[in-house]
Amino acid sequence: MLTIETAVSQRLASLRDPKSKGDLMSAGLIADVEVDASVVRVELTPPQGDAFQHDALAAAIKREIGALEGVERVRVRWPKAETASCGCGQPVGTCEDHSVSLPVLDPNTARLQQAGIAEDSGFGEGGPEPLASPEMDLPDEHWTGWPAVPQWEIDPANPALNSGEAHVRIDAWDFEIWWQQHPDDLTYVAIQAMSDDPVTGGPERKHPIGRNVVVNLVYDIRRESVVAVYGTARDFRPFIEAFRIGCGIEPRSQETKA
Repeated sequence: MLTIETAVSQRLASLRDPKSKGDLMSAGLIADVEVDASVVRVELTPPQGDAFQHDALAAAIKREIGALEGVERVRVRWPKAETASCGCGQPVGTCEDHSVSLPVLDPNTARLQQAGIAEDSGFGEGGPEPLASPEMDLPDEHWTGWPAVPQWEIDPANPALNSGEAHVRIDAWDFEIWWQQHPDDLTYVAIQAMSDDPVTGGPERKHPIGRNVVVNLVYDIRRESVVAVYGTARDFRPFIEAFRIGCGIEPRSQETKA
């Protein structure tokens, strides 16, 4: 009988990186694996691009490892990149030529920031207690109930599912598109739109990463329709257009008018 450590290693080695097509171990995406009784902790290497790909990868790892016998909980984490700087181009904490001056708080404000000031309300030294919500015993386990939820079956690391990436430029925006087709003729799509901030001639300077808007949508192949679209955009129409261009979506038939 395999030990939990061996079973976890074998299952991680069976998962594929959608970019390199190799397994997660050889692709260098797994930094460390720790098994403590029935709890498995997996640390990923820092994301090379957008963190949403690591989010999808973490969901796949939790589902696969959580299905192993003897595993009750799976934790997946990765180092969060520092994006702030002091203006010298060096990450926070690495620059020796600059210091940060913190504002001086008045006594009343400082008192309100003391740990444990509102313990009766659930705010202890560790921060606020999480609000209660209806949850199953294992929130991360794979859904096997009815009705089926095709979205939860999407897995960027599954080589058996048809998936791909595309890049589309519309006006001043770059659309990075990732898609995966579900066996039930549903295509799940993640779209990230990026654009540099304009310089108006004043003291402003370009934001180092510009604007970043993320939208997800579900395309029904049989109905030739987007059946769901959601995200942080005010106007979803450019994202629909980018999806149509990037994924080569064309109507299968045109109605002929008499």
